[in-house]
Amino acid sequence: MSTIKDVAKRAGVAISTVSAVINRSAPVSEDTVARVEAAVADIGYTPHGAAQSLRSGRSRLIGLAVPNIANPHFAAVAREVENVCLNAGYTTVVYSTGQDAERESQVLKMMRVQRVAGLIVIPTRSDAEHGAALVNQIHVPTVLLDMYVDGLPYDVIKTDNVEAGRLATEHLLALGHRRIGIIVGIPGLATSDDRYAGYLKAFAHRGLVPAAELVLPGHFDQGSAHDAALALLDLPEPPTAIVTISNMMTIGLLFAIRERKLHVPAELSLVGIDDLEFAGLLDPQPTAVITPILPMARRSIGKLLAQLAGEQLATAEREVHQPELIVRGSSAAPRGSQSADG
Repeated sequence: MSTIKDVAKRAGVAISTVSAVINRSAPVSEDTVARVEAAVADIGYTPHGAAQSLRSGRSRLIGLAVPNIANPHFAAVAREVENVCLNAGYTTVVYSTGQDAERESQVLKMMRVQRVAGLIVIPTRSDAEHGAALVNQIHVPTVLLDMYVDGLPYDVIKTDNVEAGRLATEHLLALGHRRIGIIVGIPGLATSDDRYAGYLKAFAHRGLVPAAELVLPGHFDQGSAHDAALALLDLPEPPTAIVTISNMMTIGLLFAIRERKLHVPAELSLVGIDDLEFAGLLDPQPTAVITPILPMARRSIGKLLAQLAGEQLATAEREVHQPELIVRGSSAAPRGSQSADG
């Protein structure tokens, strides 16, 4: 069986140069790349399963990076991308970043090793510094899903997250709630910041300011949200309603409500952003702001495949999809009051 040492000898370069060409981990001249790829093809070397794409010069693999594949929200994205890719003659590889920038970097390196043709990425951060790091790690057509990153040249398919936060909060304000808690995600992350901005916007529209102690981070994590929910519920003057900005944090809130033996919506109303797959099993069913994640996933893979086919060029366009409020049984007017709009 041939080795990377054999490739280096055949191409007349160092082993480290062969590794740089295969992994796309360092700048290499076009002439050297051609010599290494010719050597790989001549001797039949298989670099971690990527030999076919090296020989053909064209990969049929799409990479998908999501925060947590165990989250049903992102599992649905993966299924949708996989189905569209299969119909187009591509296969997919999916990695979870754990919402961690260092792990995201490792994931992108693995994608290079596997020589993906293109990427769909839900980024771990949205600031310009992170964008500068990502642009040096991504060397194939890429579409960003559900969140933009400042300074990146890639198309973005995302939800209007400010509107999502506004819809959830305005619904509760219209019912008469004023002490509305919110469990936010990760400070500095666009999705979290935008949904919180929508919460503030709904209050400001009515000339109101929410109490600062009613805002706690849940880090998009069930356990953290559970702890935040208990802290809110144990306040001397607890909220009469709570907004959660992700499905996993809604689950954390539901566990906290059960521990405190509260009745929903008689003692506490709740609205979650992003729906729960098992919402129909709950009594009452939770009111939710639905984000169109499956249409967004279809659009993102459609754009990526069009770029790979040479039919479109990336323009750094932000395509924004609108969320929808679904009113169910978990939200009602607070005890002893009438709705502010009725």
